[in-house]
Amino acid sequence: MVACMARWFIILFTLISFSLDAQTLVMGKVIANSGEPVSGVNIYCMENKNGTTTDSLGFFQLECTIPCTLEFSHVNYKSETYKLTKSDAPFVVTLRNKQNNLKEVVVRAVPASGRILSSIKNIERIPAILGEQDVLKYLATMPGIVTTNALNSGIYVRGGNSNENGFLINNMVIAYPDHLTGVLSTFDPYILGNSTLFKSGFPARYNSFLSSYINMRPDPGNKYKHEGEVTIGLVSSALKAKGPIVKNHTSFAVSARTSYLQHISKLYNRSMDNEQNPNYMPEYSFSDITASIDSRLSDKWKASAFGLFSIDHMKMKISEHVQYIFDWHTFSGNINASYTPNSKEQWDFQFGGKNTYSEGDAFGSIPMGGGNRHYALLGQISYNRKLSDKININTGSKFEYSRFETANKSNERENLLIKSSDRDFNLYEIYMDINYRLNHNFTLNIGGNYQYYHGDTRAHTFSPRAKICYTNNKTTLWADYAKTVQYLSLYPYFTVKTPIDIWYPLAKNTKPAICHQYSIGVNQEIGQTLSFYAGLFYKDMRNVKDFASDIQTEYSALTDNLIQGKGHAKGMEFDLTLNHHALYARANYTLSESKRKFAEINNGRSFFPPYDVKHNVVLNLSYEISPRFLLNTLWTFSSGVYTTFPKGMVVAQNITEIQTGENPVLIPVYTDRYNYKLPDNHRLDASLDYKFSGKKTFYKLSIGAYNVYNQSNPSFVYFQAETTRNLTKIIPKSKVMLPFIPYLSLRINW
Repeated sequence: MVACMARWFIILFTLISFSLDAQTLVMGKVIANSGEPVSGVNIYCMENKNGTTTDSLGFFQLECTIPCTLEFSHVNYKSETYKLTKSDAPFVVTLRNKQNNLKEVVVRAVPASGRILSSIKNIERIPAILGEQDVLKYLATMPGIVTTNALNSGIYVRGGNSNENGFLINNMVIAYPDHLTGVLSTFDPYILGNSTLFKSGFPARYNSFLSSYINMRPDPGNKYKHEGEVTIGLVSSALKAKGPIVKNHTSFAVSARTSYLQHISKLYNRSMDNEQNPNYMPEYSFSDITASIDSRLSDKWKASAFGLFSIDHMKMKISEHVQYIFDWHTFSGNINASYTPNSKEQWDFQFGGKNTYSEGDAFGSIPMGGGNRHYALLGQISYNRKLSDKININTGSKFEYSRFETANKSNERENLLIKSSDRDFNLYEIYMDINYRLNHNFTLNIGGNYQYYHGDTRAHTFSPRAKICYTNNKTTLWADYAKTVQYLSLYPYFTVKTPIDIWYPLAKNTKPAICHQYSIGVNQEIGQTLSFYAGLFYKDMRNVKDFASDIQTEYSALTDNLIQGKGHAKGMEFDLTLNHHALYARANYTLSESKRKFAEINNGRSFFPPYDVKHNVVLNLSYEISPRFLLNTLWTFSSGVYTTFPKGMVVAQNITEIQTGENPVLIPVYTDRYNYKLPDNHRLDASLDYKFSGKKTFYKLSIGAYNVYNQSNPSFVYFQAETTRNLTKIIPKSKVMLPFIPYLSLRINW
């Protein structure tokens, strides 16, 4: 243990990253005194001489140097000026009608009501490992949201699977760039630092995923001046820039990142070659490019474009003779045009595409190999209109064409993939939301979503939505219901989720998965420094998908093995947050149960799926010791999840090889699924920031550690047959991908 930690100190303590950035991304929402969102509000930062406008839902984001003065103006409202001294959280600005007699602009915090808004300030309160910060890392610390292991960068929301979450850019679905290891950010916050996660009370425009929707709004860039950021380190490097293409008219933001963690892993693995039971690190690398363009074509027309490309490679060595190799890449892109003829209505036109490809190989154990590809074309039109001070409608239509291809490796000695199956489908969708403000305290949202699925099977679904919210001073109460459907299933290639798992559409004579979710919640502000949240939820799931147990080594005949069942998830969530001067502290706890039932699995008995986390605890502390020193800590605990333990092994080999005893291949024999519970996971991360300045530059030196007390949390579980004296036993093994990792980083701002 000591030798291992010493190696980590030698290799990783010198990790220094230089981050050169300039401003803070301010996020907020503008509403009228009636509570309705106001679109088309012009927001101008006087110090930086840049600006933006609110979207159809009243949201805006703008890069400013804090403190700053923001000016809000709209043709139907009085112009307001607000002095912003900090960016702790997204805030709401209430504008006055030109006819009313409110005395001043009202600014208040955004209450929690089934959705979570990310902010740069809150993200920075989470220890940044190796200089990497990420929206998903922050969201995973919220109540009702958990992660399971470092090999899986996905999140699990309210007892649902990670493949039941929809990731969107400007309300359009994208391919999920599945970066691994838990220390490398999935989405670059330089461009995608502003997001909203819906875990209940979904707007009617969101469907096709059961559990949650994460909508991210790209940074529009800077229309007035150029700026940049460079990150250099031993783990990853990046080159980033923002600026005007046509000043005051069109701007861009771009980020290109690459990692070389595999070189550190190779050095570490060489030091393990002489160990009796080596614990090899995965040799993992990734590269991605994220870009956005934003243009004000006229006073009524706006256009934007977004693109994200990622490529990943991982070689995971289990032993000297057993290893896995994974390759995967994704691409997503969309273009958007918005037309605002007046202050009461807005049209949005969008077109996009996405593509994912993955390939996996296993050597030295059970022969496995194959690849799969999924690509889609998408289009949508939406219309938002304010009918009165109390009623607002949002309606639209969507279209999607998706195609899925799978292939098997014909010979383990040849790198040749042969297509085994392909499927496609068309999806047509219309929706409508009505927001009605009953009075000063009550707001009612009702809506519906209709979809027609045309593939190997055909399905018509209607998904109603309803939500009522009561607000009185510092108290917010709400109750909501939402039906969601999902047409895609994810076939797990191993006993844990990996990026090469196979997406597949509905098979013939199968029905889409359906979830009915009911939830209630309360958010209470206590004084000026304390807030409390509590929530209850119940999810009834039907036609959920899994795969029969007789396919373990090929990407073929998936539809013949697709099975349907039912399940439920229920739980309660609590969150307590203290924000008092230099101290920020947050504690939350989630108690949940998730169960599934299939006639073909475990003889029809209910079971806990491998993402059932009964207890999840998060403790986050951020303390400003002085204006120069900031301490951040994060402790997490989650119950162990279930995996499948084989009951025996059989020998598969050529009859001539049996006589010689050469090349025996042991194949596991499974009976019950999810019959082995892994140990509980817990971890402490910590960082200490030191801020100082030069004549024209500002510096932040950070020192910290991931997994401070070196807890051995298993990331990848496998089972190995060990033979002694003609007796073969099955021994569970695990890979700990992320032990104790110290780091040092330096950020330079100008």
